[in-house]
Amino acid sequence: MIVLVMVGIFMIIVTSLVSSSNINFKIAGNQQYRIEAKLAARNGMEAYISNPANFALPLPVNPEEIGTDFNGDGVDDMIASVAPPNCTKSTIIKVPELDVSNPNEAQCLGSGSMASTGIFGGSGGVTSGNSWCSRMNWDVASTVADGVTGAGIEMHQGIYLLAIVGTSCP
Repeated sequence: MIVLVMVGIFMIIVTSLVSSSNINFKIAGNQQYRIEAKLAARNGMEAYISNPANFALPLPVNPEEIGTDFNGDGVDDMIASVAPPNCTKSTIIKVPELDVSNPNEAQCLGSGSMASTGIFGGSGGVTSGNSWCSRMNWDVASTVADGVTGAGIEMHQGIYLLAIVGTSCP
């Protein structure tokens, strides 16, 4: 009788341990799917940002879908949907804010041949006026909603690009 009671207690302990380990496996799996969704969203966003055509006017109107293959089998495991970028603001860059050693920013100084530029002083030195460039701030959003694993995430990233003064923020 004592042996039967002990076997019953051991069966209850083993059953609870197996149940607990199954829950831990599900938690670990869900965490892995969440990390994969985050990586897929980031991969899609970086691929989208790397293409300058996505920020040229007129802007794209449809979201772009970018897949990520985690296991190397040639089939995309998760797909990120990257919405067209949203211009949040455009501000004129002041001449002292420019890094003239950077060729992209040096072109914002323009030419001192025009007397009304406000960029070069009488002795040819740089003044504190406006440059010929503006800083356009963009918000890029990437969304992953995986139907197989149920993982989902929305990620935003802000970037800025130089543009010629007068380029409107759509």
